[in-house]
Amino acid sequence: MTIVESQRPSELDVMKDVKRWSRRNPELGNGPLSTDRFISPEWFERERTELFAKTWINLGSVRDLEGPNSFFTRDLVVLDKQILVTMDADGEVRSFHNVCSHRGMKLMWEDRGACPRAFVCRFHGWAYEKDGRCVSVPDEIEFHFKDRSEIGLVPITTAVWNGFIFVTFSEETPDDLVTHLGPLGEKFESFPYDILELDYRYDIAERANWKVAIDAQNEIYHVPMLAPVHRFLSQGAFASNDDGYTRLNDFSRLGLHTRYTSISESYEETRFSNAVAKGNPAWGAEQLLPLVDPFEFHVLFPNMVMSFFGNMMFTYNFWPQDESNVVWEIRLHFPAAKTLADLVSREFSAKRFRDLLCEDKSGHEAIQRGCESGARPYIFLGDQEVQIRAFHRSVDDYLEGIRNV
Repeated sequence: MTIVESQRPSELDVMKDVKRWSRRNPELGNGPLSTDRFISPEWFERERTELFAKTWINLGSVRDLEGPNSFFTRDLVVLDKQILVTMDADGEVRSFHNVCSHRGMKLMWEDRGACPRAFVCRFHGWAYEKDGRCVSVPDEIEFHFKDRSEIGLVPITTAVWNGFIFVTFSEETPDDLVTHLGPLGEKFESFPYDILELDYRYDIAERANWKVAIDAQNEIYHVPMLAPVHRFLSQGAFASNDDGYTRLNDFSRLGLHTRYTSISESYEETRFSNAVAKGNPAWGAEQLLPLVDPFEFHVLFPNMVMSFFGNMMFTYNFWPQDESNVVWEIRLHFPAAKTLADLVSREFSAKRFRDLLCEDKSGHEAIQRGCESGARPYIFLGDQEVQIRAFHRSVDDYLEGIRNV
């Protein structure tokens, strides 16, 4: 699919219109942000109990399963939850607390795999079906429950959107997932996610607040300055002014979620980039994904990113461990490879991406230490960091009970 030029602001307009985002989004303000939100245990506890415990959370996608009759597990440290996700023979996805009903033993210890004939607790042998039903209790005659229907696995409210698996632990009646996703969900309602394969996974443990990590990815202001990898690999791909500073082409709030884009209209791939990128064409080549811009960055509130770079999709999940530690999960998706050259190309792209992430990790941890130092009680944001400001407004709104902006 070709890029729809008429829907993108011209690069000249982007360069000339200084501080355009604060004028267009006055509700976001332009003042500094307190560092307390990155270092305070009390702030984190409120996020844990009033945000993560009540909203929809993305656990991954159907690509994390191995097809029908498979499962994966996940430990959500932020909520002290152990989760078992299953897919039955008909493709229905369910989630349960990964806890045996007998005495609370962790049921499945493997990360993922094919479903066994039954999920069997390795402590006392209680067994469960893929739909959570308890099917066997050794020496059952000695127990006092009425029947096995009382002792199945505890289900978790689960919904699948465009192949992505979401859960909520809200004890209240939550908005359904479609309502939570709002305009962002509408935009991707018919997105051809099925043509993308999950090819690479990186999990990075960082000593940084989860919002510090999101913020650093939620802008491109750092790209021309962060050296050596970012500066070398960006190769002028983003819209930039005469001084080389990056500019956003577009930014929008989509309920609690956000989106930004940036593309240089004069960008040209180098001969080397063209050679290695044939399996993942970005500019000036066949667009397989129905996008207005070949680079789009979306934050799905609260802790997921879904972004596109040419025909590649990368997703992030930022999993808080405590107020100063996060696990950053990165997943790279590509269309099915057709040739050996495609495989070589995406292998190169994945390794280049990995090198960028290593540089980012160091930055995240350095920012965290700076905030914890107490040198200043606040941070400053420029107009080109509007998406960061919007993200923090979404967090604050949610904590104040505002669900749909």
